[in-house]
Amino acid sequence: MSKPFLTQFDPNPSAVLDPDHERAELDYHFPKKLLFAFITSEAIANFLSQYPYRKLGHYDCFEGETPIYEVNLGNEKITFCQAKIGAAAAVELLDWLIGYGVRQVIAIGSSGVLVDLPENYFLVPIKAIRDEGTSFHYAPAGNFISLEGPYLRRVEELMQQNNFKVKEVTTWTTDGFFRETPAKVKQFKELGASCVEMECAALATCANFRQVDFAQILFTADSLSDLEKHEDRSWGRDAHELALQLAAQILAKI
Repeated sequence: MSKPFLTQFDPNPSAVLDPDHERAELDYHFPKKLLFAFITSEAIANFLSQYPYRKLGHYDCFEGETPIYEVNLGNEKITFCQAKIGAAAAVELLDWLIGYGVRQVIAIGSSGVLVDLPENYFLVPIKAIRDEGTSFHYAPAGNFISLEGPYLRRVEELMQQNNFKVKEVTTWTTDGFFRETPAKVKQFKELGASCVEMECAALATCANFRQVDFAQILFTADSLSDLEKHEDRSWGRDAHELALQLAAQILAKI
C-alpha cells in the first residue's frame, strides 16, 4: 500500500517559485550573518539607535514591508530584521534571506515554559519537536530535528564568554497556539520538552535544507507548567533588549 501523499518529501531544491525569483529586479546582497529577531518593534528601534546601520531593502507582503538592515558591529556587518511569527511566515522570510546571501543565522525569541523555570531565563534548543507543518516541506517526516553541531557549540562557547549560563533544552514547536491542551502539554513533556514556541523546528529544518548554519536562543516568557492555570507573567519582555545584545555580540565574533 502506498504512503499517503502528504507524507512524501521532495528533496528537489528548486521550486516553481524560488526564494530569489526577483533577483533581476531586486539585486539584493545581504551580509552572511543574520540576527533574526522575534522581538518588539520598540526593542528593535532601541537596538538600532546604538549602532551604525542602513536599510538594505525590504521584504514585501500584503501586511506591509519588513525592513532588512545592515548593522555595523565594529569590524563586522550583519543582516538584521524582525522575524515573522509562526513557522510558515518565519520560514518564508528566512528562506528568502538565504536566497540573497545569508549563511549564518542566530534567531532569538520567547518561549512558554512547560517546567518550573523563571521568566527571562535563556535557553538553547538542541532538539526541536516538529509539531508544525512547515518543516515537512524541508525534510522527510519525523518527530524531531537536531540543532546540534559545531555552529551551535560555538554559539554556546560565546554565550559563556559573555557570562551567560548555557541551558540546553528540547523545545516543542507548534503551530496551534490555542491548542496547547493539557493532554498535549503532558505528551510533549514526556518527550523531553522543557518549553514551547512556534518556529524553531521549522527554521532549523529550512536552514539544514539550504545548508546554512542555524542556532536559536530562547528566553522564557509565560508558563504552562501548571496544567490547571496558565500564567502570562510578562511574556518575557524584559529579556528583549538583552537577547538582542547577546546575539549581536555572538555574531560579531562567530
